[in-house]
Formats: sequence, structure tokens, C-alpha cells
Amino acid sequence: MRVGNQDILLPTSMVGNTQNPRWYDGHSFAQYPKGEFIYDAISREAFEDAVLALVHDQELAGIDVISDARVYGGDSPYAQIIYHYYERMTGYKMSGGNIGLPIYSTLFAPTCIGEVKRNFPFHLATLRATRKATKKPVKISYVGLGVLAAATTNEYYRDTKELAMAIAKAFNEDFKELADYGCDIIQMDEFVWPYGMGDWEVEAINAAMEGVDCQFWVHTCWGNYSGTPGYNPGDDTDKDVWKASVLDSRSKDAYDAPQRAAAIFPKVNDTNITALNYEVGRTGPDDLKPLLDNNWDRPFIAGVIDVKSTITESADEVADRIRDVLEFVPAERLGVGTDCGMSNLPRMIAAGKLHALVAGTEIVRKELRAKK
Repeated sequence: MRVGNQDILLPTSMVGNTQNPRWYDGHSFAQYPKGEFIYDAISREAFEDAVLALVHDQELAGIDVISDARVYGGDSPYAQIIYHYYERMTGYKMSGGNIGLPIYSTLFAPTCIGEVKRNFPFHLATLRATRKATKKPVKISYVGLGVLAAATTNEYYRDTKELAMAIAKAFNEDFKELADYGCDIIQMDEFVWPYGMGDWEVEAINAAMEGVDCQFWVHTCWGNYSGTPGYNPGDDTDKDVWKASVLDSRSKDAYDAPQRAAAIFPKVNDTNITALNYEVGRTGPDDLKPLLDNNWDRPFIAGVIDVKSTITESADEVADRIRDVLEFVPAERLGVGTDCGMSNLPRMIAAGKLHALVAGTEIVRKELRAKK
């Protein structure tokens, strides 16, 4: 599979975030303007050291594509995955009576009250810190623009599509800046796609990527944090598990059940993304068949490490999961990774899972090379 400017057989990577070093969480940022660190600030040093530590965990495990690990800081790194962007765009009200109900899981919805533009860089500091820490291909993670549009209480634009196109323009500016600074891969995490894709999602993501010289991987998330319904396995699950994931009073019946891979096809074929990434370790063939049924002929990154379990897979278990995926995706188009971010796992366990990922992948690599 092509990664940056090189070909790697079954390249390994992790999806987005992992547990920040415990000494780092809650460290305030000294930034001016927002998104750029004051030179030689203590918080800049802390941020870059935290990125360095998490890059080092990946390098020690032997991971091929190094993730920025989403070191956003603050004492609520999960909420920060969306607020990080709203805070850096114009047009959003982040506090007071305009904060809406939870739109997805525990994430409250800021309100759009004006024109949305990129006001400060989203991830230039992230790229600089990650590139400084490794010589391997670098992947910088963004929350999907579909997520940001869906998680907005829109009081300004005519409809969600118009809002999404404004966010896409802001993303496009940021993507171009990162590409100019040598970013190999930009990953977008779309955890609303499993509820269905429409025409505006395709149009918006293509607009965000237009004219940007790097690869785009999209992680379509089945869910992770606090039992979000995004990874509800289906009708056999105890209903209490579903209800436990929602903090307001609405019943399970108020939500459309996520359809996982079935929901993103065939619309995802109309996007210009480089690679599609979603989990298969828990869901198996049901989510792999749509790749064949819809003639997906681009790279696919399979999430074969279960981040919802604290039990570390053996190398043989990982190898078995990869072999299963190879029944649906040829080796030259396959990458492997974790099935979601690892921010809810202790850092020690997360590191062990990365080692298992690499060890299992190497077993399958040797088998593939032996066949040639």
C-alpha cells in the first residue's frame, strides 16, 4: 500500500488518540494567537514533550505510520476533540444559554450565530511537534466536518449543508497549510456516517480536500466513548446498554440505529478520499462484504485491535483477524490498525496493544512474502 512516498506491505497505524501522559492533562496553553504557541512557553515545551512521548510509544512498538495522538490538552480530551475546532473558527458561541442539548453522546452542541471562517490554525502546531518527533510518515487527525456540522445548533445558515460547506472551506485552508509543511496523511474521523450519508456529506468532504497535496484517510467510527450507540451490536444487545450511553431523558426509540458499513455505501464511493478505515475486529464479515458489493477499489485500513477491551490481543489473534480481512481486500491495498482511539485505555495497555498489532502483522507479512 502506498504511504506518503513509499510502498509498505500491510502498513500499521493507530486511530487518533491515546492516553495522554498523566502529567500532561490539564496543562494550560500559552498561545497567541489561539493555535500558535508563544515561543519558548512552558506549555509549548510540555505539549511537544507529550507528543514526543506518545510518538515514542508508537516507534517502540514498530508502528509504520505515526499518529499525532491528538494531544489537545485540557482536562476533558474527549470533549476537546470537537471544541478544539469551534474555538478556532468565527461564528460560534461556546458558552451561556446558547449551548444546546447533547447531539451525540456526551458532547454538547455549540451554537452557530454568524459566518464561519477559520480564525486560527487547527493543527499546524500539532504537525510541527509530530514531525519533530519522528522521521516516519506522519498522520494528523481531524474530527470530521460532518461531525462538526451535525454537532452544531445552527441559528445562522439556511441548512446543514450550507454550514458544512463553510466548515469545509475552513478545513481546506488548514489542510493546504499542513500539506505545505510536509504532512503525509490527513485523517478525518466521521462518527456520524454510520447513521447514513447524504449528498451534502460527499460535496462537503470533496470541497475540503480540493487542491491539497497529501493523502486523505477517513476513519468511519462505530463508536467508543462511554458506550456510545455508534457501536451498539444490534437487536441482541440488552436495551439497558443502549440507554446507559445517553445522558438525557430520550428513549432508545428516539434514535436511528447506526448501520455501520451498510450506511456509508454507496455514497462513500463518490468521495475523493484516498483510503477508508473502520473496525472489523468485533463486527467481522458483515462490515467487510459492503467493500466487495460496492466495488471499493481503493486502500482500506482495517481496525483489528479492540480498544473497547482491556485484554491485549495475542499476535496470533491479530494475525487471524488480518487473514479474515484478506478474504475481502488484497494485501497491496490493505493497512491495519486499532479499531478506534485508545484514550479510554491505560497507556500501558494501549502500548501493549500496539506491540501486538505489529507482531501479528509481521506474522502475516512473512506468510505473504513466502507465497511470492
